[in-house]
Amino acid sequence: MSLLTEDALTLPQAARELPGKPNPSTLWRWTVRGIGGQKLETIKIGSKVFTTRQALSRFIERTQEPVRS
Repeated sequence: MSLLTEDALTLPQAARELPGKPNPSTLWRWTVRGIGGQKLETIKIGSKVFTTRQALSRFIERTQEPVRS
């Protein structure tokens, strides 16, 4: 993840971007515990934690179960 080439968001901003607007604590949990062994990429600058739109997309893609037909 590179803040210089990707669209940086704080966790509350990222939560507002997602469908259903999950609580920012949910994104924090994805950062710390992850889902199925996959964690949300973040970077801490000072006291603020950032992720990116692109990191959110990668996380969602990695955590989705394949569609069974």
